[in-house]
Amino acid sequence: MTRAERRSIERPGAAPRPAAGDAPSGFIPEIQGLRTVALLMVATFHIWFGKVSGGVDIFLLVSAYLMTRSLTARSERGALTRPVSYLIRKFSRLLPAAVAAIALTLVAVFALMPPNLWQGSLSDAVHSLFYVENLRLQDAAVNYFDADHSSASPFQHFWSLSVQGQVFILFALLHLVGDLLARALKRPVRGVLLGMFGLVAVGSFAYSVWLTDQNQAYAYFDTGARLWEFAVGSLLALVHPRLRLPAAFRAWASWIGVAAMLACGFVLPVESSFPGWAALWPVAAAALVIISAGEPTRRGADRVLAHGVLNTLGGYTYALYLTHWPVLVLFLWLSGTEQANWWQGLLVLAASGALSLLIARGVEQPMAAWLRRDRPAKPRWLPQVGWRSPLAVLLSAGLVLGLAGAGGAVLQQRLEQDAASAEGLALSELGANADPARPIVSEPVPAQSLVEDDWVSPGPDCGANDPYRTPLCYEIPAVDGEAEHSIYAIGSSHSTQFNGTLLEAVNRHPEWSFRSQVSPGCYYTTRHDVGAGCAELWDRAAEYIAEEQPDLVVLFGTQTYHEFELTQPDLIEWIEAGTAASPGTRFVVVRDNPRVPFSPFECASMHGYDSEECVFRYETSTDPGYITAIEETGAIWVDLNDSICPGRECRPSRGGIVTYLDDSHLTGTYARSLAQKFTNAIADEVEWWPERVYEEGEYVDRAGNHDVLEDLNK
Repeated sequence: MTRAERRSIERPGAAPRPAAGDAPSGFIPEIQGLRTVALLMVATFHIWFGKVSGGVDIFLLVSAYLMTRSLTARSERGALTRPVSYLIRKFSRLLPAAVAAIALTLVAVFALMPPNLWQGSLSDAVHSLFYVENLRLQDAAVNYFDADHSSASPFQHFWSLSVQGQVFILFALLHLVGDLLARALKRPVRGVLLGMFGLVAVGSFAYSVWLTDQNQAYAYFDTGARLWEFAVGSLLALVHPRLRLPAAFRAWASWIGVAAMLACGFVLPVESSFPGWAALWPVAAAALVIISAGEPTRRGADRVLAHGVLNTLGGYTYALYLTHWPVLVLFLWLSGTEQANWWQGLLVLAASGALSLLIARGVEQPMAAWLRRDRPAKPRWLPQVGWRSPLAVLLSAGLVLGLAGAGGAVLQQRLEQDAASAEGLALSELGANADPARPIVSEPVPAQSLVEDDWVSPGPDCGANDPYRTPLCYEIPAVDGEAEHSIYAIGSSHSTQFNGTLLEAVNRHPEWSFRSQVSPGCYYTTRHDVGAGCAELWDRAAEYIAEEQPDLVVLFGTQTYHEFELTQPDLIEWIEAGTAASPGTRFVVVRDNPRVPFSPFECASMHGYDSEECVFRYETSTDPGYITAIEETGAIWVDLNDSICPGRECRPSRGGIVTYLDDSHLTGTYARSLAQKFTNAIADEVEWWPERVYEEGEYVDRAGNHDVLEDLNK
């Protein structure tokens, strides 16, 4: 009996296993224990601390370690890596449990969460199935107009599984390349792979540091910025079997590694600093544990990590990772809390554990046993898998796609019903025009399923030959001949939503024309700070005013923030220049609507439209001297904020209409309800503007259904 075997027997709960150098592809219980601890870190920090632990980084490293360890051992036995066979087997084992979690989560979302979250969840489910959820989250992380940015998706945790799946594909191909190079160069495959993964690690780490500095939110979900963590795992797999480290060193190193792992989430702001330099912490910690694994020590952390309890729990870590996040998100949403307390966290963990047992024992383990009976295909040039593995992949994909299709049909039916209920609104009695003494008891419009898509369509594109064209340019011509009056609106996405106010009059006057040019975050003062498109917009606008001389120009004169409001003194000179170039043009300068530090609509979805938790009291005001200076140019100053947030209270709904679709943009429906208030502010100065906007002819929508949100997000 070897010394290693004697120590394994002497250690309670430990399983006999070979030393690292003796079995390059054998089971090492410390690695299973390491994965278990990493998963428990992830779940614990998510549930009780509302933050990230660094455990996912360890999980990623270990997955590459095990992959490279297995494939390299096969290569050294003379077998050529078969990426297709490997990947079919790999995903046939991973997908059944993942699909079970996806299906349960989708059912829970449709049963328990409001309709406005259904579409996003359907998309997340499909992205998760195909291991590209990280790409969707990348887009959301940098999308200024994403209404869901402040709320977590119940599928968000699939970002790491998506990155992992993409790396499995890439690394399987790299192993094949390494095998072929080793044969061509007549060199040991282990040495060739060391060079290849070393280059990947260095290149990816440099890219990760750069991208994290440039755009950390984007880098967090970027596969390229995470590759180095996997590459380090592969490098460890290549060198670990050849290491002969003293037992005392391994004992100390293992405890230092475990301590560093556990401390990482407390010491580092993982969610705002990874995956750049800071991610070296958990990677190095896991590396210390791995190089210490193999032959038992007397006082090392392997005495804990190799214990039977952790190894048994390790069989459920994948299922627990799949379930803990959606259970947490659903609980927080239904309870209306931002973070679970101690007892609530225990409830979430218990529910997650029960579901993980159900998935592991009811799906994952039976499927694994069924797949083990697979027999390789013949002839040998075909992928060396039997019929069971491909069938498992196809059935898994079919189940999610079928469920998503059914959910999409339910959602479409709901959208059609909700859209029909919003037709023919008496806007003269709703929203900003409602009588406070006569409260409206019906559910506010738009319905929950439509609110976040209630963007104002500004009309058809200006056309490629328009001499004043900018990227986001829209124009509605008069129905017949030359326009009797022309309105021109310019500015940011807030201007886009305010177009709903202007179009309420335009769409009742077929003899009028309307033009809108916008750019994200584009105010005159910030024109040189938010991209070349904004500066170009104001330059083209000045040219358009001078040459085309519209009757009315509408723009925003302030830029609001949660706690303060910026005026734009240099805008005064621009207006004066425009007035001089086009004396017949009247300028209307609108005060920016209040911004809220949260989404009132999302808050109302959780707590109800009447909840005081969803009320924001804004304190900002506009410098009277600035208003006077604007008016001295001949421009008309319009402040509608008291019609948006009466008494300085911004509520999720007013007068039966939802006010905000996110934290700063009015719903198109509420913007329409402001038309009479806007009319009251300018009618005395603009003779041709109707005094009773809702009574002036039939409303005929000439703007169509142009998806301005898609344009703004380009």
